[in-house]
Amino acid sequence: MARLTSLAGATGDTGTAKKSSGPSPTYAGKVVAAVKPNIIFSGDTTGNPAAEVEVTSLPTGEILGRKLKRSSGVKAWDDAVLRAIDRTGRLPRDIDGRVPSPMLISFRPKD
Repeated sequence: MARLTSLAGATGDTGTAKKSSGPSPTYAGKVVAAVKPNIIFSGDTTGNPAAEVEVTSLPTGEILGRKLKRSSGVKAWDDAVLRAIDRTGRLPRDIDGRVPSPMLISFRPKD
C-alpha cells in the first residue's frame, strides 16, 4: 500500500500548501525544452504565434492527453506541437519531484 501511495504522489502530509502550490517558475521552460526537439515544422509563419496546449499527465510524468486550448492561427504549427507532445511521451519532474497536471503550456516557433 505504501508503494502505491508513493507512486500516486501522496506523502502522508495533511497540509495543503504543497498540494495547492503550482509549478516552479522554471517548470514550463523544462516542459518546452523536453517537447521542442520533437517538433517537426518546416512551415513559415508571420510573427511568432503561440499555440497553447493543455497537457494532462500521471504523477510519474507519463502524458495522458493533450488538448489545443488556443490556436496559433497556423494549423500546421498547432498540429506539429500536438504531434511533438505525443512523441515526448513523458514530462520531466519539477524541482520538488512532482509533475503538475493539468498544465497549460505555450509553444512558439521562433523561441
